Amino acid sequence: MYRRQFCEIVTRQLRCRWEAPAIRQELSDHIQDHQAVLMATGMDRDAAEEAAVAAMGDPQELGRALDLAHSPWPWRLYHAALTAAVLLFGLALCLGLSNLFGSTSGIPPKDPRVALAEQDPEYIMEQYVRSQGDSVIDTGTVTGGGDIGPYSLSPVGEALLILRPGNGGDASTHLAFLVSSLHLQPWLGALVTDNLPCTVVDDRGNTYDPGRISFLYTGNSPRDLCRVFLEEPDPDARQFTFTLASDRGSAAFTVTLEGGDAP
Repeated sequence: MYRRQFCEIVTRQLRCRWEAPAIRQELSDHIQDHQAVLMATGMDRDAAEEAAVAAMGDPQELGRALDLAHSPWPWRLYHAALTAAVLLFGLALCLGLSNLFGSTSGIPPKDPRVALAEQDPEYIMEQYVRSQGDSVIDTGTVTGGGDIGPYSLSPVGEALLILRPGNGGDASTHLAFLVSSLHLQPWLGALVTDNLPCTVVDDRGNTYDPGRISFLYTGNSPRDLCRVFLEEPDPDARQFTFTLASDRGSAAFTVTLEGGDAP
């Protein structure tokens, strides 16, 4: 039996496959050293190799003994950990890309707990007005912003004063505008503005009940678009200040309708 064949039989007995190359090389070196000693005594190369291999004993028995000395569990745990890391990285990458680009289909739903499709701000407001059968009776500018924890809030687009038809001919007005909530941590969800204290005051001194303020926000994209609503604002007021506050920070937005003074 030749050196290469002997080494292959030995290493096939090993369950710890990552040890096989080193063991194969060690066995080969030992046989070569023994072969060199035998050749120095006058033995020819092939005979010296066969004698050196024979001196190593039975290759299967040697392989089983080496297998007992080299546990396969570190190798198995290494590959299990490597596989888990690859799967987790792939999952994190998919979630990160999904969160980064968000959903792109559908008209914004009416349920405030359902994810709102992240689209062009003007399109979002236009589709909302159309879906409710509303009419826009005034527009305005929105300024301000702020930070709440890792979320950076800023206004997007213009504000709309909407006339909404009701049952029996009654109609109501809503003031609506969009706020962008941006964070750079893909594992975070959306900023749940419903849980934050919000106050609204206008330029006529009115303070509005929190029950008249509502939000419709997106899912968990790094950039969320949230619609803010105020029901039945004072028809004579031209400027409204919305303030969101928490122990992690605050954000304030001033809506100035057409004809009002700039903040």
